[in-house]
Amino acid sequence: MIDLSRMSKQEVIIICTLLVCIVVMIFFMTLPAKVRNERKIAAEPQNILQTGGGPGQERGFFSTPRGIAVDAAGNIYVADSKNHRIQKFNRDGNFVTAWGKEGAGPGEFREPCGIDVASDGTVYVADTWNGRVQVFSNTGSFLFDVGRDSGLWGPRDCAVDKEGNIYICDTGFGKIEKFDKNGRFLLTIGKKGGGKGPGEFIEPFGIKAGPDNNIYVLDRKNYRLQVLTSEGKYVREFKIDGWADAQQVGSCLMEPYLDIDWENKKIYISDPTNHRVFRHDLDGRNKKIIDKDMRQAQLMCPIGVAVFTDGRVLTTDHAAGKIAVLSAGN
Repeated sequence: MIDLSRMSKQEVIIICTLLVCIVVMIFFMTLPAKVRNERKIAAEPQNILQTGGGPGQERGFFSTPRGIAVDAAGNIYVADSKNHRIQKFNRDGNFVTAWGKEGAGPGEFREPCGIDVASDGTVYVADTWNGRVQVFSNTGSFLFDVGRDSGLWGPRDCAVDKEGNIYICDTGFGKIEKFDKNGRFLLTIGKKGGGKGPGEFIEPFGIKAGPDNNIYVLDRKNYRLQVLTSEGKYVREFKIDGWADAQQVGSCLMEPYLDIDWENKKIYISDPTNHRVFRHDLDGRNKKIIDKDMRQAQLMCPIGVAVFTDGRVLTTDHAAGKIAVLSAGN
């Protein structure tokens, strides 16, 4: 037994500190593995939030995260592509639930990419290599799928408008397919095989449907964003500087996504291989590059983009398996 009466005050303090540390370590080691390994999206300085674990298969870890979306309550949904699942976090970054596994059945995925959430909380997921969009409740219950019999080739994103109509980027075939809220085919925007003219696309990648009854489409291989009516009529476009020279950098792919801050009329577009996010006015003017926070977060390949409820911007880091929240800037 240790005789504390024979020790100096400093020695007693050191021993007590060591005992406390040992107790804490024993407590932590007895926690269930899932609790120890679970990650939240944790706050850091400079308005940056990011996962602490990076790539992995446990809850709160990611393998090639792509699309990201936020619902009206601030819940965050992430397309965890190479883990073939969707992960959901609350507005504080705490893990809520996850659903999906690799496969072709209802609620199963082969590399889900894009994701959108309707005003009622319904979740729409571009199930890329199953060639469809799957629709879920906000708790992950499978509702129905769309486009499976339409011959879609690698759809990378989807969007839902205020009427519940569903738009799918048929990326491989260079067109947009529109379906009603029940999954019934309505029309094709663009032409199969793609094109360079107004209302035509070469590898449409990201898409959003706005309250202005327009759709906003990232036309990747034409290096532009196109705006069209919900019926596919061409409205306007603007070029995306830097895309024409973009090349794959290591594992970082040129897979751009977008989101729109409708209240402030700003559009955010990822520029993965240049390691940055653009912000534009809706007409393409007043371009700003958001990269200061990204350098601080050491982001390698920002792909998915979503505007958070407080105006900050979330992005997925495809290469590093991280999620970050960036200040939107002035």
